[in-house]
Amino acid sequence: MAERWTVGELSHFRHRMVGRVRSHEVDRQGIVHNAVYLYWLEDGRVEYFRSVGLPLDQQTFITKHRFVVARIEIDYRLAAQFDEEYEVLTRVAYVGRTSLGFEQRVHRLPEQALLVRARTVLVHLNPATHRPERIQDAYRELIRHYEGEYVRLEEG
Repeated sequence: MAERWTVGELSHFRHRMVGRVRSHEVDRQGIVHNAVYLYWLEDGRVEYFRSVGLPLDQQTFITKHRFVVARIEIDYRLAAQFDEEYEVLTRVAYVGRTSLGFEQRVHRLPEQALLVRARTVLVHLNPATHRPERIQDAYRELIRHYEGEYVRLEEG
C-alpha cells in the first residue's frame, strides 16, 4: 500500500474537527490514553463523510454505506493532556477500486503541535455478502469534488 500514499501538506487537509480532552480520556499517567486517539480519528472520518455530502443516519454504516477499517497505521508524536484543545485533520489521499485511503493528523491547539499522524484504509463491503465491493461512482464524485486535485482516483 505504501506506493499509493502521498504526503499531504497541511494545506491539502480541507476537513478539520476541533475537540477538547475530557477527563475520562486521560489515563493514570495524566495523558490521553493511546486508544483514545483511534476514537478521535474515527470521529474525524465520520464527520468527513458528512462534509462531503454523504447523508448520515443510524443505518448509514450498517446497511447503506458499509465502509470498514482494514488497516490503520499510527505514529504517536506528543501526548495530549486534560482540557487541552485539539484538532483532527482528515483527507482522502486515494480512492481505489474497493478502498479509501485516509490520511489524518491530530494537532494540539493553538500552537499546532503534531500529536498523532495516521493512515487508514477503509474497504467498501456489500452489506448482504460482506465481501469487498467496488466503490460507487457517486462516492468517487463526492470525494473528487471535495478534495479537488489532492486525491488520486484509481479506476477498476
